[in-house]
Amino acid sequence: MTPSSSAGPPPSPVLSDDERAAAALAALGVSPARLRRLLDGWEPVDAWAALQTGDHPEDGNGALRAAARPELLQTVARRCAARGLFVLLRNGPGYPAALAQDPEAPAVLFGSGRPAALAGGPAVAVVGTRSAGVAGRQVAGVIGEELAAHGVHVVSGLALGIDLAAHLGTLRATGASPVAVLGSPHDAFMTSAQRRVCDAVALRGLVLSEQAPGTMGARWRFASRNRIMAALANLVVVVEAHESGGAWYTVRAARRRGVPVAAVPGSLANPAAAGTNALLAAGASCVRDGADVLALLGLSRTVPPARRPRTAAVHTGADAQAVLGAFGGEPLTADDLARRTGLGFAQVALALEQLAAAGRVRVTGGWWERTPPRLRSAGSQPSATPFS
Repeated sequence: MTPSSSAGPPPSPVLSDDERAAAALAALGVSPARLRRLLDGWEPVDAWAALQTGDHPEDGNGALRAAARPELLQTVARRCAARGLFVLLRNGPGYPAALAQDPEAPAVLFGSGRPAALAGGPAVAVVGTRSAGVAGRQVAGVIGEELAAHGVHVVSGLALGIDLAAHLGTLRATGASPVAVLGSPHDAFMTSAQRRVCDAVALRGLVLSEQAPGTMGARWRFASRNRIMAALANLVVVVEAHESGGAWYTVRAARRRGVPVAAVPGSLANPAAAGTNALLAAGASCVRDGADVLALLGLSRTVPPARRPRTAAVHTGADAQAVLGAFGGEPLTADDLARRTGLGFAQVALALEQLAAAGRVRVTGGWWERTPPRLRSAGSQPSATPFS
């Protein structure tokens, strides 16, 4: 039985016999592919019973029979109840429709929050490095917030860095539900910041894991879970990534599924942007903010009235004046301007947009410079502006 999708915290689920059996099978710690084989053509209760009697063809040497202790059914059910987890079976009620037909779809998912969180609206996976810089985290947060506000479900992990920043952004918006996909069981260790965000995402949206509570995590499972994020998404956005790392598992999984990949450009001097810049060089779509992502999805950007800037303040804000005053005689990147002014990356980006709209600055290949007086015009528009 799955929890209600109405407003407010969902009730603690009561697992059916099949859900308990499926949870116990997942608790054996087998690979996702082997768990699919254990359940392929079997009802979970029957698959569990066949293991108990030694009649399951997937357990020829009897190793799983020895691990499938009768008390495991009750143990896993208690652990699910302690965390308020429900169990989703592939092609069963509540299982994400976008994932059900994937060739590597998990046979069993453990969830908290609302199974219907992904209903309606597109989904975008926002991924990147754990060791993200301030600028990368700010951009991820801004993208997450704007996408959620415009009805796009943001899918990410809960790793420190880009993942956590993207989810924090979604939680600042009133809109589409966020979705977190864990690389560990729900009851695995998290930092206090991760746990707070995890609980907040569960209240607003959905937190998924293919690992049963109480089982041991493994490093390979973090890479394996990235296929789930790619399968759930209509688009994958890489905000900041090294030349190797977890984000690349998501990129490769997306490419295998025909899911488009976009990347945020970064400074050539930033090692954490080497991966995203390589993606752009290889032909990935370039995005700078939520508006660019919305455009790739074929959605229009609307600014809520409360957030529309006042005309009189657009070109005279203190941040814009500070950024303008930071220019010397040489071109600068947005990173350079952030260091010179002490402003956050998002503040610098907004200030540059304002100054460019006023014709005070211009950008070429990611380098910003003050516009010569003879070229200024009040109505001039900036060219494509990769905030490098």
